[in-house]
Amino acid sequence: MFIFTACNGVQFFKQIFIAMRVRLLILLLFIFTAAVPKYSYAQEVTVKRSTLFEYYKGKPYYIHFVQSGETLTAIAKAYNVTVAELSAENSFIDKGLKADMVLRIPQKTSVVTPETETIKTEKAKKTPVVTPETEAKTEKPKKTTVVTPEINVPYTEKQKDPVKSIDNQDYIIYLVQKQETLYGISRKYNMTVDDILSVNPDFEGLKEGMELRIPKSKPVSKPAVKELTPVKVVKQENSPAEIIVKTGETLYSISKLYNTSVDNLIEWNPQLTEGLKAGMVLRIRKPDEKSLAKPEEAINPVNDEKPLSRGDCYKSSNIKATYQIALLLPLLLDEAEDVLSASEQKDATDFEGFNYFQFYAGFMLAADSLEKYGLNARIQVMDADKLNDTLTIRQALRKPGMDKMDLLVGPMYGSSFTIASRFAQKHKIGIINPLSRRESIVEGNPYVIKTQASGSGVAKKLASFIANTYPDANIIAVRNDTKEMKTLADEFISQVQDHIDRFSFSGSLQESVYATEMMNGVTKKLKAGVKNIVILFSNNKTTVPNFVSLLNPHAKTNDIILMGMDGWEELDLETEFLVNLNFHQLTSSYIDYESEATQQFVTRFKNKYGALPQSTKHAFLGYDLGWYFLTSLMWNGDQFISCLPGYRVKGLQYNFNFAGSANGDGIQNQDITIVKLQDYKLIKVE
Repeated sequence: MFIFTACNGVQFFKQIFIAMRVRLLILLLFIFTAAVPKYSYAQEVTVKRSTLFEYYKGKPYYIHFVQSGETLTAIAKAYNVTVAELSAENSFIDKGLKADMVLRIPQKTSVVTPETETIKTEKAKKTPVVTPETEAKTEKPKKTTVVTPEINVPYTEKQKDPVKSIDNQDYIIYLVQKQETLYGISRKYNMTVDDILSVNPDFEGLKEGMELRIPKSKPVSKPAVKELTPVKVVKQENSPAEIIVKTGETLYSISKLYNTSVDNLIEWNPQLTEGLKAGMVLRIRKPDEKSLAKPEEAINPVNDEKPLSRGDCYKSSNIKATYQIALLLPLLLDEAEDVLSASEQKDATDFEGFNYFQFYAGFMLAADSLEKYGLNARIQVMDADKLNDTLTIRQALRKPGMDKMDLLVGPMYGSSFTIASRFAQKHKIGIINPLSRRESIVEGNPYVIKTQASGSGVAKKLASFIANTYPDANIIAVRNDTKEMKTLADEFISQVQDHIDRFSFSGSLQESVYATEMMNGVTKKLKAGVKNIVILFSNNKTTVPNFVSLLNPHAKTNDIILMGMDGWEELDLETEFLVNLNFHQLTSSYIDYESEATQQFVTRFKNKYGALPQSTKHAFLGYDLGWYFLTSLMWNGDQFISCLPGYRVKGLQYNFNFAGSANGDGIQNQDITIVKLQDYKLIKVE
């Protein structure tokens, strides 16, 4: 299990997780993504039930944003509660109801769906709404039964009723909803997957909108035959009882092929609770005790990534320990009143605190996922960082227990991080810098972990990519001046020269300084008949657009690949020019939004927080960091820093490949991704 706490004095916990769950946290985290329309009517406004849910003191509540023209009576009617119940949960409305107020409304176990959300038939209006659990306990259910969606998949007008009325005493018909899995449906009805499949003999796969039979009582399932030799096994080294899932295969078809049950497959492969996809590696036999001795195959439930073996770092006692983690974030809660009192015309994202609530949400989602794999953690979220203000971080570090932490995440700002990293070194605590690209932050401090790619890692990856992909190319390394990105440019030149010396690159290498030679210094080095790879080592907001514009005309007569630096996506560059120049880019934060792993994460994030995760707000970064470092803590304990080198993990946005340091410095991520612009979209090439 993991325990969450938040600190900013005694009041922080209360603000975030009680009052702020209702008024500030939802407002700050989701106001810029939650699609709550604001209509103005001359007549009485029809109240629509909110799709946002929160738990308070163990009970579920709707979170309702008051719209202009709504009344307490209308709101109470929409949620099937009384005005007195509304007042009891929201005492501040005694002074009057105002637009944009946030109300906490208790959910009832049986709710009459308001007219704006029901199917327009008299029969549907008279049908009671029951949960799967109450339906299972009813001895004589009515012929027409409607099951409410799960709490984290709120009912909307566009959703179909999940249960269809039929005249059959043995089962009901369930309409499959988007993103649902067979395992999830089975849990709704407190039965096994095999129980459902027993009344669906023609089942080949789950699709949105399909009709699925659900038995009204659990059938007597035949015991599965275990430990039989499978008919077909994809043999892999050290894993003879595993298969690789092929496109089109289902859990049902796999279970029949290997003479086992779907429930066995799910028990032996915990990642299946999030769905089946092609390319997964599945156990088809019960693992022996030796394989269970170490968590060598814990699976990320979002991206299905299989970590490497932990080797000598792992100890079984590590999983049993409880780890102390602090998130040091610039939440700026002292500006909460300004946010609440700001005019509607003011963009909520103007408040700096908005930029890190999604980081927190992603990190906590990873912790929540890892709980099922044995994570025991006490995570403190602290409002402990502010731009050009070191007093905030100093006060936070003086809190009781901070010197006993196992991991510090943040602060985000440079001046604050300098102070926190000294504190971490003094008390021998690992500290993560999530955003800085400055390599100086690791110097002389072995406890600093820099997650952005190092210059040496970028240079090595770029030189290797060119040597392997374009071994005869003409490389033109362009420096903006003699100082900007000097370390990276020098390291790249050295790496290419090494490839030339080892005869792994037979092309040519030329250099140019743009500040003194201008574009003429580049164009005169272009060669006809070969691939010209032009690399500009700069992120200057003025230099880069100017360089791209001046290089563009030369693409008509030369075969050019323009290689850009990490961060160019934030610059104002002409897309047509980039297309002409066959643009490639080094990036440490690539997201494949079409991948199933990303789509699963987006769905889980939206279901839990009611908002879409945004890369610009660091939601993916928070999740990737949480998954990687909490897993390492859980497996490797207080030795986790020394065990990071060699532990490579591919995240949703960031990949991690840390290199050890022999001179007392901290460690840096070495991983970088190379993408190219194709069909007006950046795709991964390396």
